[in-house]
Amino acid sequence: MTLRRVVTAAVEITAIAAIAYTGVAIACSARFARRKAECGDDLPPATLLVPLRGAEPGLEENLRAFVEQDYPECQVIVGVANADDPALPIALRVAASLPDRWIDVAVGAAANARNPKIANVLSMMRFARHDVLVLADSDTRVDPSYLRSVVLPLRSSEIGLVTCLFAGVPDHTFASKLGAMFINDQFIPSALVDRLFGPLRHGFGPTNALRRSVLEAIGGFEALAPHLADDFMLGHFVAARGLRVAISKYVVRTMVSESSLSALWEHELRWHRTIRNKAPAGYAGMFLTYPIPLALLGLGFAQRRIPAGALLATAFVARVMLQRVSAHALRVQPSSPWLTICRDLFGFAIWARGLTGTSVLWRGAQLHLASGGILVEPAPTRIPIVSPTLPMTPPVPIDDPTVVI
Repeated sequence: MTLRRVVTAAVEITAIAAIAYTGVAIACSARFARRKAECGDDLPPATLLVPLRGAEPGLEENLRAFVEQDYPECQVIVGVANADDPALPIALRVAASLPDRWIDVAVGAAANARNPKIANVLSMMRFARHDVLVLADSDTRVDPSYLRSVVLPLRSSEIGLVTCLFAGVPDHTFASKLGAMFINDQFIPSALVDRLFGPLRHGFGPTNALRRSVLEAIGGFEALAPHLADDFMLGHFVAARGLRVAISKYVVRTMVSESSLSALWEHELRWHRTIRNKAPAGYAGMFLTYPIPLALLGLGFAQRRIPAGALLATAFVARVMLQRVSAHALRVQPSSPWLTICRDLFGFAIWARGLTGTSVLWRGAQLHLASGGILVEPAPTRIPIVSPTLPMTPPVPIDDPTVVI
């Protein structure tokens, strides 16, 4: 047997395995689509934390949606690390326009916290008043039932963390459409397949809810400060305490607004390198989520074109089916079937690039990863705090204390 035939057979077998995986992902997505919303009115007071960085597209609408919740008692805290952050005027404008809502705006970042997001959250926590805490990303859009849906599962003492799946919503650019497809057609189906192998032991970024007592038991948000994948580690620490990590029935909308392929590349490369650092074996097997590139490779090596072409057609049909079923489960509009080819080729290239390297770009900040996803460079030290609706809390020892506004 020639080397070419061996390589061809290996690639075709891998492509068949990728198609089989896609079939499993279709089944898992279809099962999630049959979920039913939870009901209940016994809701504890909750604090919603929304850290900000930059005036991203749609930020004002996102913040208004977080504030205008159908919930009995909700405190919303939004925060920026620096007073010159362009997100700050937007946050203040939203707070001023909704005087009947409880909104606090914090400015500052905790000293020596390497994760910039968690550095922001740590300063915001000085204003948190309630036992139930919900940490949400600012680039997400929710409806008035969001907080009710996320908090309800915490009524069970066995559940330590509630996390949310998310759906990508693109704007008009080609890059944003590809970015939304990665979320909807690959990442979320993969997360649903992963549930077949045991209880969930990590969180997802857009929303995580837990009780203050659970947070304190895992060491507070300070325990997440050295890690880039703070959402992943939050679930990991909670599961290590013997508590369940539950996926809410609610699906958050993530606004995908990358204007160029280079921006999308940097964003997804950060995700890929983070996953590789946290789960290297799982990352190595991620190539099975790209049946079209694998089938194309098989076609390139094959001497018998008809069977190889049939394999490529099967891979394409399977991916389009997954796209349709996942869009239905996440309740978003499916993309054009022909974009699937571009998406898979782009994603396969990022996966290959993500096999090496340790630097990532997070909202303009260059960060560097050590083994296990630990950040090796601290965020800037700034601790100014401000709240437009509450008096200053008693000061605690901090570095470089200043007050802004």
